[in-house]
Amino acid sequence: MAIGSLKDLYLDELNDLYDAEMQIVRALPRLAEAAHHPELRATLSRQSEESRLHLERLELIFTHWGERRRQQLCAGLNGIVQEADDRVHAATTADTRDAVIIGAAQRIEHYVLAAYGSARTCARRLNRSDEARLLQETLNDESRTGDRLAAIVESSLADAESALGEATFGDQVARSPAV
Repeated sequence: MAIGSLKDLYLDELNDLYDAEMQIVRALPRLAEAAHHPELRATLSRQSEESRLHLERLELIFTHWGERRRQQLCAGLNGIVQEADDRVHAATTADTRDAVIIGAAQRIEHYVLAAYGSARTCARRLNRSDEARLLQETLNDESRTGDRLAAIVESSLADAESALGEATFGDQVARSPAV
């Protein structure tokens, strides 16, 4: 599709987002299943369900325009998902696999935040305030998911530091000369 107007760009963004959300719905359950950390599994499952709601919002916007959705591959998200799959299969420990999954989920979040922000800006410039509001709701959902992932990272790092501290303390005790 040639992008000759702001409306064309907006509809192209929406089609790209629709495919991105479809990829997310397919990828997150795989990542959740591979995750070891229970909170990470729950966050990914919740994010997958939210993506279904995001798809409904996008469908509603297409209905507002009287437009049919085009089949369009979101190449950016496709690359992120492929990289995640490759890395998850290469990870040799549960902690490493969780770190890979968190990184991939954060990349997904950053990608869709940027894309939804662009789409929302187009909607505003096209005076489509109801659509801009729907897109903002999705941005809010994605932002909350990003915050949950950041909290999991912080919690995991604190757990790792604690475990490292205990191991270091145990090593020091083992090496201490007998009195």
